[in-house]
Amino acid sequence: MKRSALIVLAVSLAGCATETIKTPGTAECPPCPAAISTVAAQALPLSLAAPENMPVFSDMDDLGPLLKAAKLNRAYFNGLKGGAQAYAFGERTVKPAELAAANEELIRIIESSPTAQDLDRMIKERFDTYQMAGRDSTGTVVFSSYYEPTLEASLKKGGKYKYPIYARPDDLISVNLEDFNDKFKGEKITGRAKGGNLVPYFTREEIDFGGVLKGKGLELAWFANRADLMDLHIEGSGRLALPDGRIIKARFASTNSLPFKGWLTALVESGALPREGLSHEKGRQYLIDHPAKERKVMSANRRYTFFKIEQPADPEEGPTGTYGLPLTGWRSVAVDNSIIPMGAIGFMRVNAPDVDAEGELIGRRLDSRFVLCQDTGGAIKGPGRVDFFSGNGKKARTFAFKLWDQGQFYLLVLKKEKAGGTL
Repeated sequence: MKRSALIVLAVSLAGCATETIKTPGTAECPPCPAAISTVAAQALPLSLAAPENMPVFSDMDDLGPLLKAAKLNRAYFNGLKGGAQAYAFGERTVKPAELAAANEELIRIIESSPTAQDLDRMIKERFDTYQMAGRDSTGTVVFSSYYEPTLEASLKKGGKYKYPIYARPDDLISVNLEDFNDKFKGEKITGRAKGGNLVPYFTREEIDFGGVLKGKGLELAWFANRADLMDLHIEGSGRLALPDGRIIKARFASTNSLPFKGWLTALVESGALPREGLSHEKGRQYLIDHPAKERKVMSANRRYTFFKIEQPADPEEGPTGTYGLPLTGWRSVAVDNSIIPMGAIGFMRVNAPDVDAEGELIGRRLDSRFVLCQDTGGAIKGPGRVDFFSGNGKKARTFAFKLWDQGQFYLLVLKKEKAGGTL
């Protein structure tokens, strides 16, 4: 589950807020690739795309995973209870039943094995296209990426396995602020009770170095180094490769909701490493060479993630998204759920990293594809941010580290005359 656990490691060095592992960039976010459409400056987060600004709906990847993600979407909609909220798409109010109908139409189109030309035609004939306003109301959306790491770990403490991950503590209290005031739609906080008040939960310093949770039976697995531990905390879930060869999953359970600071950012701010040329690998090696610096660097990130272990793990199943079902690599995205409903069909265009199967960066290329809005993230806020789930493995890891680019994002809903009785 992406949630608030997916955090930027190093893009924050460049002054750009997100919640995914990133490599450092320049002083500002990179320039946007040539836009194919614009939206007028306005307050609405979504607006109906004018015919002359309509993108070509060309999907540059295998449609099999898209079909898989759409069928998971079907299960999500089938499980919705009455009273689910409607969302504003421009001047149109879209109900969950309409999103479900759009999803079924997408499934029918994919199963018809359309040519590229037929796919573009059918989408334009059957769907209304809404463009996301972007960070500056011109349609410019910043895309980042997250992935599901595979990390070496043990279910028993001993030898090199010294650093634990913890289950969600019983005294961790989650509060849905929307239940108290509608203006906090989609906002949650966590804390603990103290003297009749809700106070912030323990920090990373208190947990990892102060030992406040030690001896409470919450340890789930142990890691050989804190860099791996932090990677898992940042991504929110991961695959654990055990000494006996088994692969299990550590899934997101909760966070303490405290402010995040990437450990690479902390390294730069401490003067340990220069920003220029910084990478995850260089930061990791620095901590190996300077163990005395580790506590200060890691404690700079007050946010802490808690997990639950699942075994055996389906090797093909992604982590659980906010919509309550598995994410699909290369087809699921995280969005701001206060403006975009879970299960919505998206279409993205971005100048993205071109990565081979072994995780080698070949270059960059324009990528366009259909995606499903199935997750959220603590820093994925507003109509100018989308976080793309790249799955697991070498290719996914490199892609997640390298994507921090601007592009366009669209949402698709069946035309009213096509939606029939769903209105």
